[in-house]
Parts: sequence; C-alpha cells; structure tokens
Amino acid sequence: MSEVVVVAVITPKEGKADRVEELLRNLADYVHKNEENTLRYHLHKETKKDTPEFVMIETYKNSEAFEAHKKSDFFGDLGKKFGDENLLAKPLCILELDPIAGFAGR
Repeated sequence: MSEVVVVAVITPKEGKADRVEELLRNLADYVHKNEENTLRYHLHKETKKDTPEFVMIETYKNSEAFEAHKKSDFFGDLGKKFGDENLLAKPLCILELDPIAGFAGR
C-alpha cells in the first residue's frame, strides 16, 4: 500500500478567517495527537489577500488512514461547525494527488 498525499484548500468568508484558522489549528493538534498513520499534516496560510485561503498539506500512510481521518468524529464536527457558523465562502477543495516529479528536501 502506498502513501496518500492530499491537499485541502479552505476559503473562509470575509471576516471569518480568524475563526477558521482557530478551528484548523485545533484539527491539526487533534490529528497530531490521535492519528498515528497521518504522516504529515501542515497548515499553511496565504499571505497576499485580505481574506486568506488556508492550505492543508497531508500525507497518510495508506488509503485506510485517509479514510479513518475523514470518518473521525473530530473531522465531522469541524464540517458541522463550518456549516452552522457559515464560515466558508465556497466548499472545501480536497485534492488527492500522486507525486510525479521533484524532491522533498536536500
């Protein structure tokens, strides 16, 4: 089984970026403490817009680990909060990727 690489783009509504960032930081902390088969979970924040987009770069040990992440109560609760609090300008963009060129470090 090969690793699963995912990029998620989260676009908050104007005035909601701080709340979205808070929720995403909490998610990253939860994943770090509870999902041992999540190998990488990096939250990034765009710096060039008034309302930034957030990009989560994720690597899972295998497809089962990715499925477990998506089915976790914490992840489900996050989606509910995004909806109940009307935080997002558009739906989450989740891309499952296959690396084809380049390198990860020197």
